[in-house]
Amino acid sequence: MYHIKNDKRCHKSAAHIGEALKALLEEKPLAEISVTDLQKASGVSRSTFYRLFDNVDDVLVYIIEEDFRDMIAMYKDMDWSDFTQHLIDSISAEGRGIMNVALSGKTHLVSRALRYIMTMEASMANFKFDNKSRYMIAMFIGGCISLVTAWDENGRKESIEELAGMMQQAFNYDQIESMLRRSADR
Repeated sequence: MYHIKNDKRCHKSAAHIGEALKALLEEKPLAEISVTDLQKASGVSRSTFYRLFDNVDDVLVYIIEEDFRDMIAMYKDMDWSDFTQHLIDSISAEGRGIMNVALSGKTHLVSRALRYIMTMEASMANFKFDNKSRYMIAMFIGGCISLVTAWDENGRKESIEELAGMMQQAFNYDQIESMLRRSADR
């Protein structure tokens, strides 16, 4: 878990560490990145690193949450098929390192961060989640991540639009909308 206080210096140091992780993910697998690597690449002291993060995985969760917070907030008024297409595009985009993470066996961290951000954004829009709503979001995000991982393994032959269409076939978007609206109306 990360421990970033609402302090300008803490946020600046965390951002430096996050940028260092993104750069390192372009060079090598997540499993090969150490705290020392992050400390050297970011220019922060070891004590600053441990004041903000417990380990490299925490930095990963932090950068995923930061990257996707803005994306999800921007697209909260979209319909599910457009949102799905954008989410798949964001997960698969070069430079985010998400595919590196997925291939390193840390997909659960991506999923956890995305679930957290989607739930937080929805609650700020006055949605009140019940367990069914949370499970639906978890299945949807897991489906997107799994689909993108399989797509990458198969050589990325299909378009993002085709992948979004596959997700739409797999999930009943009307039911998702209905469930989320029902949760909001409570």
